[in-house]
Amino acid sequence: MFHLPILKILKSGLPYNDKQLIIKLKRGDRKAFETIFYQYKARLYYFTLGYLHSKDDAEEIVQTTFVSLWEHRHLIIEKSPIKNYIFRIAVNSIYNYLKHQAVRRKYEERTLKTATITENYAEDYLREEELSKTLGEIIEQLPEKQREVFNLSRRDGMSHGEIAKRLGLSIRSVENQVYRALKFIREKLIHEYSI
Repeated sequence: MFHLPILKILKSGLPYNDKQLIIKLKRGDRKAFETIFYQYKARLYYFTLGYLHSKDDAEEIVQTTFVSLWEHRHLIIEKSPIKNYIFRIAVNSIYNYLKHQAVRRKYEERTLKTATITENYAEDYLREEELSKTLGEIIEQLPEKQREVFNLSRRDGMSHGEIAKRLGLSIRSVENQVYRALKFIREKLIHEYSI
């Protein structure tokens, strides 16, 4: 833990060291920057850690804050305490970090959802392809007339009456052929897929 020296207060209400440090920092004095860094880094770290709950992320924010302080030192107002300026940078960095994390989380959730949908679609497609192939093989095992009646009914969507007329069969005979074909297919699928 860092111990701060007892600071002499000016009439302006600013600690003597703050005003001197700000002036030197604005001129690009690295010693002044180091003094500010060592004076505030621990407090800033614990402040940030309270929001982010991650040591690595808190350290990253502290580093970002001090880099920003150095890069924008010419914008510092000498009448304000340096602490206010540093913590304002940190708060903005924390806010931006949390906003970025929220956007990233949404993106990851959307990507995961899309990937899952795509994966499920691909699996469903493969299963459908496999089932279609197996079904085709089973239908090929039907007796020729039964296969013809079944294909006209299921593949071509013809009614039993239309099939009977086209093949010169009775409607009862067509119904019987379709029934037997469906029974055979069902039994084969049960055996194949253990349904």
